[in-house]
This record gives sequence, C-alpha cells and structure tokens, in this order.
Amino acid sequence: MQETYYTVPGCPVRIALVTDLHERPYARVLESLRKNRPDLICAAGDFLYAKPVREGIKVEAAGVLPFFRAAAALAPCYVSLGNHEWMVTEEDLRLLRETGAHPLDNAWETVTRKGAQLVLGGLSSGRVSAYRRLREAGLTMEAAAAEKDILAHDPPVLGWLDEYCAAPGYHILLCHHPEYYPRYLKARGIELILSGHAHGGQVRLFGQGLYAPGQGLFPKLTSGVTDGRLTVSRGLANCQLVPRLFNPAEIVYIG
Repeated sequence: MQETYYTVPGCPVRIALVTDLHERPYARVLESLRKNRPDLICAAGDFLYAKPVREGIKVEAAGVLPFFRAAAALAPCYVSLGNHEWMVTEEDLRLLRETGAHPLDNAWETVTRKGAQLVLGGLSSGRVSAYRRLREAGLTMEAAAAEKDILAHDPPVLGWLDEYCAAPGYHILLCHHPEYYPRYLKARGIELILSGHAHGGQVRLFGQGLYAPGQGLFPKLTSGVTDGRLTVSRGLANCQLVPRLFNPAEIVYIG
C-alpha cells in the first residue's frame, strides 16, 4: 500500500482519504493512520463489496464495523456511500453511527477543527437512490439488484447541495464518483471534493489509467488533484477480474 501526500491550497486541516476498501483486511490502513495522525478521516465510499446479493444487514460484513470503530477512535471519521453501498438501510447507518463514525447519506454536518469551521457533506451514489426507489415500488432485493441499467445510470440526489453550499465555512464533500465532478459539482462553490471509485484506471501506463467505470477508456479522473480541489484516490482494494497493474493501492493524505 502506498501513502500519497497532496497539498491543496486553503485546506485548513490534515485529511486522510480512504476509499474502496471493499471489506478487505485493514491492518495496514490503521497503521498508516496512526503514524500520520490526520485531523479527519474521510471514507469516500465502497467500504463494502456488494456481491453476492443477499437480504439482511450488510455493514455486519467481516471487518466493516471493526474498521470504523478503530478509525473513529483515532480521529473524527466521516463516511459517504458509494455504488457498492446501494443496499444500505437505516439500520446499517445506525450501526455505523454506533462505531463513532459519521455516515453522511446525502447530508452534511458542521464541525470545528483547528479553529476552522468545516462543512462536511456526503453525496451518495446514484445507485443508492435508484435501489431505494425500486424497493419502494415493491421489488425484492434480488429483483431490484437485477435492474442493472437503472442502478448504473440513475443520477445522484442533488437538491440538498444548495443548502450545503450556502452554509458558512470550508466545504469538504465526500463524493465516491469522480465522474460526477464535471457534470454536477464543478460549477458549485465547494472547496474540496474527495473521490475514489476509478481504482486508478485499473491498469496504469505512463501515469494514465486504462479504464474506469463511468468514464470509459483512458479516463481523465482516476488519481491526483484536479482544479486544485477534486482529489481522487486510487483506492485500497480490487474487486475486478482484471488485476491492478502498475497501480498500487493507496491511502491519500491532504493538507
């Protein structure tokens, strides 16, 4: 696992960006967090691995709750929902809160750290709202999961962002999908946006990712800092048939 450090002008705190853990072992992640001592830990989606489809409380998957309990003991820990969290329920969110973490499901909170007022928001994956809509229509979990086109292409819920952006303070938005940035977020006054999802483009050649979901071949937003505010982690695990090549897992630190 690689530790990557970025400087984002104006960021008043030190942030650890953790993405795409996918229920994998996390001992090295905690070791890195203890060593680097961030002011905030931001888990921007895909801490779960959403296969196989099954009914029941998903965050009880091995390692998920213990990881967040350990992370929240080190620093305030904020969590947003990625595409692999499409089946998360209110009970799952309650269990996450019990670890001491702060799940942000199309919601925001204000906190003061190091004398700065921070406005932390979490934009859930469009797959989350699509699945909820299908379930409300009476579909079983398996039937809703089978609606792959709907789950893959539903837009995120954006209405709450106006109030979020108007709140005074330094805005930090956890948004799992970097491809949402040019379409939904670039024109908004959000100082820092934290993403993952692209897995670094899976295969990296000459610093360029080969493919990312939602972006296709030779994607532009797979790693690094764009426009001085969109920060994309290459993530901590792999859940694809294609192995990661020239593309080590990473935890990102921003300060």
